[in-house]
Amino acid sequence: MDAKKLGKKLKLARIELDMNQNQLAEALHIQQKSISRYETGLALPSLETLEKLVFVLKKPYGYFLDDSK
Repeated sequence: MDAKKLGKKLKLARIELDMNQNQLAEALHIQQKSISRYETGLALPSLETLEKLVFVLKKPYGYFLDDSK
């Protein structure tokens, strides 16, 4: 999984829902700096966090895991 590609997809999905990083972090019960690190590709979310992202951002798993886009 390419961390930078995943980060771009996370950011796009968040913006589509008109959420800021703080709102997403609160919904996931994690720190805002974690969202920032995911979006910049400095870190990858755990599987548990990815599961929560899928639910909160209303996207299928494949949206985040497909490296081709």
